[in-house]
Amino acid sequence: MPKGRILTPEERLVIVREAAKGADVKGLATRFGVTRRTIHYTIKREKDRRRDTGIRTAAASVTVTPDEMKAFDAALSKHGFDSRADGLRALMQATNGIFVPDDHFAGELAGFRAALNRVGNNVSQIARRMNEAKKRGMPAPWSTRQHQEIRSLAGLILDMGDQVDLLVRRRREAMQVTIEEVLQEFVHGSK
Repeated sequence: MPKGRILTPEERLVIVREAAKGADVKGLATRFGVTRRTIHYTIKREKDRRRDTGIRTAAASVTVTPDEMKAFDAALSKHGFDSRADGLRALMQATNGIFVPDDHFAGELAGFRAALNRVGNNVSQIARRMNEAKKRGMPAPWSTRQHQEIRSLAGLILDMGDQVDLLVRRRREAMQVTIEEVLQEFVHGSK
């Protein structure tokens, strides 16, 4: 292999194209008479060039309902975006400021999940006892006090559902404000 061989621009394009198709680095190095390191460097250099020049090579796709699309289009037009692509790009570029971990929110949901698991186990045991009693033709196998506990358990489940709903609504409102700010910032910055 000649030492210090310089690839032509055309050869570099062929290497990048072939590597994207899955060609073996060792095979490319042999084919072009260079080292594997040169092939790796050529591929990396092209990736860096595309990133630095803003050449868009990746695509994002999502399937939504017609109502979701209508709401998204309304939000974009409200903020002056001409296309969905521009709006999505603005949101993607601002993800470091939007999608930040919320330890408090995650902790609250973990607590609710643990409590609901305990409640779910209790409900399963109650249902099993009721089915056993029904199969034997017997009345429900619990006292009045236990019946009251079951009612309070049902109330607890409903209260927890309301608390989770409130927690999610508050979080959604905070996210909505942040996203509104991001969209406004990008529209004002681009005009």
